[in-house]
Amino acid sequence: MDQVRHPLDWWAYGGYEEDMRQTGWKLAKARREVRKTIKSYGCKPIGHKGYDRLRETIMDSRALDT
Repeated sequence: MDQVRHPLDWWAYGGYEEDMRQTGWKLAKARREVRKTIKSYGCKPIGHKGYDRLRETIMDSRALDT
């Protein structure tokens, strides 16, 4: 799990707006795809702090073992 899929990279870098810009998706699809990708890695962030911590982890290039 060394590399993170692009929608999650873009989300970590610029939020859902960056996903939407990179893919042309609407907000609802961007949210679904990001959440689906997070779930596929087995992560279960809870609340804003959980998602912020996950975003920091991705940006710091740490493993997604949270």
